[in-house]
Formats: sequence, C-alpha cells, structure tokens
Amino acid sequence: MTLITLEYGLSRNYAPSDLVDISGQFPVTVTLGYPTQVRRVVLEPLSQMVEDMIDAGLRPQIISGYRSYSAQAIAWSKWLEKVPDSAAIVSAPPGHSEHQLGTTIDFGSPELAEIVEDEDIEFHTYFYKTSEGMWLEENAHQYGFTLSYSREAFELTGLYYEPWHYRYIGPELATELKQQGLTLAEYLLDLNSPPCMP
Repeated sequence: MTLITLEYGLSRNYAPSDLVDISGQFPVTVTLGYPTQVRRVVLEPLSQMVEDMIDAGLRPQIISGYRSYSAQAIAWSKWLEKVPDSAAIVSAPPGHSEHQLGTTIDFGSPELAEIVEDEDIEFHTYFYKTSEGMWLEENAHQYGFTLSYSREAFELTGLYYEPWHYRYIGPELATELKQQGLTLAEYLLDLNSPPCMP
C-alpha cells in the first residue's frame, strides 16, 4: 500500500497495467460522458456501490478516476492559472495525486450546484452536505473505499479536505480504518517508516 502526500509521490513513469474503461459499466447520468479508467480490482466494488446508491434514490456521479502523471500536470497547471491562491485545495502536483494509482474516484452530486449556488461547480468542500456525500461517508468502507483527505489528514498529507475523493483499499482495511477513526495516511505512517513505498 503506497502513501501519497505532498512529501511522498510517484514516479512520472508509474502507470497501472490493468486499467479498464468504466464508461460501459454505468449510465451516462453517472459518468457524465467523461472517459474514465480505474484498475480492474476497483470495477466490481465500485459498480456495486453505485448500484446501491441508485437503489437508495441517490444520483451519484463519477467525475474522475485514473489520471496519469502528465494528465495531472495539465490539471495542476489549469488550477494554478484559474485559482492560483487556492489551487492546492482542489488539486495536487503531478506525482502527488492518488489518481495516478488508478484506485481513486472523485464523486460528484447534482445537489452541489444548488448548495454552492454555482451551476458549473464540480468540486467543493460542501460535497459533504449532499445526499451522495453523506451516504459515502457512512457506507463507502463497506465496499472497500476510504476518504483519503479528511479534515484531520491535512497535517500528514499537506492536502486539503476533499470529501469527494475516495480510494479503494479493500473492505477489510477500509472498515478497520472507519472503526478506529483513522485516515489511511495515519495508518501507513504508523505501520511503516517513511517513505512508505513498497
């Protein structure tokens, strides 16, 4: 298990070998037409979680999955240009994003635009106020997903609170972290000596 923070990152050459396209697995109302990939191990639990959310009357959206080093560099540059003073709130420098692992999903909610009063908004800390955000916070661990960047994780990761950002780590560990009130960063730093790279 690899720790990703502003201090510990991935090589520009790292890319998972088992990426799969999820566009055929979900309705367009979920993927919003974005071309998204995840590692194969994530596909089944993600599909089950999204199906259960829809069955519960929710409208989950998948905004982002795998992002290569170069794609992250483009995203980082975009945010630096658009909001230079707060780019770090919504993005990470290339090599320091869990998205490069292929096991991380950014979720969205159609409720967010109304809550924030901005129809073009994709990411905002108020995601935690949406029905989808509340459901994920309560249930994502059962499917193997953990919230990477909680409010409490900032001092360890250097990355701001991202209530939309979930990483697949398997149900056993995700449930253990949930029960103990730990973030993945806390767990990995306690388990290993830095830099926590396998």
